[in-house]
Amino acid sequence: MILMSPLQAFAKPTVLKRRSTLWIGGAILMLALGATALATLGSGNKDAKAAKPTPGNATAATPAPLEFAEGDIFRVKTQALARAIQVSGTLMPLSQAVLKSTVSGAVHRVLVREGETVQQGAVVAEIDTTDASSRLEAAQADQAERRARLAIAERNRETNQTLLKQNFISQNAFDQLTSTQQANEAAVRWADAQVKLAKKAIDDAMVRAPISGTVAKRFVNGGERVSPEAPILSVVDLTRMELEATVPASEVAAIAHGQPVQFRVDGFGARAFIGRVERINPVAEAGSRAIKVFVSVPNPDGALRGGMFAEGAVTLAKASQVPAMPLAAVFEEAGQSYAYTVEDGKVVKRAVSLGQRDEATGMVAVTSGIAEGVPVVRIRMTGLKAGAPAVLRSAPPKTAPPVQG
Repeated sequence: MILMSPLQAFAKPTVLKRRSTLWIGGAILMLALGATALATLGSGNKDAKAAKPTPGNATAATPAPLEFAEGDIFRVKTQALARAIQVSGTLMPLSQAVLKSTVSGAVHRVLVREGETVQQGAVVAEIDTTDASSRLEAAQADQAERRARLAIAERNRETNQTLLKQNFISQNAFDQLTSTQQANEAAVRWADAQVKLAKKAIDDAMVRAPISGTVAKRFVNGGERVSPEAPILSVVDLTRMELEATVPASEVAAIAHGQPVQFRVDGFGARAFIGRVERINPVAEAGSRAIKVFVSVPNPDGALRGGMFAEGAVTLAKASQVPAMPLAAVFEEAGQSYAYTVEDGKVVKRAVSLGQRDEATGMVAVTSGIAEGVPVVRIRMTGLKAGAPAVLRSAPPKTAPPVQG
């Protein structure tokens, strides 16, 4: 038996009471935390229920439909397409010439510059004629001397012909006089030719334009010395141009003289130029196996210039009536052609099979995939995808202007 002092007996119940108090406080704290967690979960569920869409506000999440105007839509229709072959090449003036000097000498002056217009036969440059004039004077002096010798020889022959008839001279002596006369005649003809050459040299010193046109290049300036065959000016006639294009050998059999060619040139926007097939090269180019085709192009206003690049098509013939739509409405993806249509209030993506293309009108034949009359989207726009809602906006009716009273 253990005996406790009064102090120990009194202290033990106090310790037990403190421990009970701690356990009760901990339990109360746990209950409070649990209630807080339940309240938080309840609030989250209410928020989730509030965020969940209801049938009444479902329309607020639907995207706005795409609106297409009349100009944005093309209804597939039957029409005739032209069969054409694509060509491209460089434009060059049909007539051009390089003026070269035919005499040697210092250039006195050049009368024209690049870009100026000249007429055929007009003097465009002058070469110093001092040497040519001296040669002309020498040739004329030699000509005069030889003509004088010829005159003496002719008089001697006439005089001795009378003496021959009277038998005062022999036939042999008379034949010698005749030979002398003939030699002098030949000498005179040679002197005449030298005079003509000297005069031509002076005339050639005045360089004249061989064709009417525009000066494209000036090779010399005043004071420079030139030799025969030295280039002086380049003149081109821009009134008629020639397009030198290449065509695959497999297509050249369909091209004939006189066929129309419609093409465009960089820098002229949508302006179309018209030409006609003038010549076809009989031999294919080595390597490319392409054949050159030369197209004659009228250029009365001089808008086209030499060296410009052109792209176009040779129109071969009109095709039969076929369903067609714009080339701008065709998309390509993984080798498959497709187009977007508007059907039953939404955008539909349809695969199509295409036929003949008419580059001149920008149309292409539709062989399958889209029926005639179906509205096709002909413009490129962002947000265009299959299944998107769409509406066709009709053009407002035209109203007649008010009648003036």
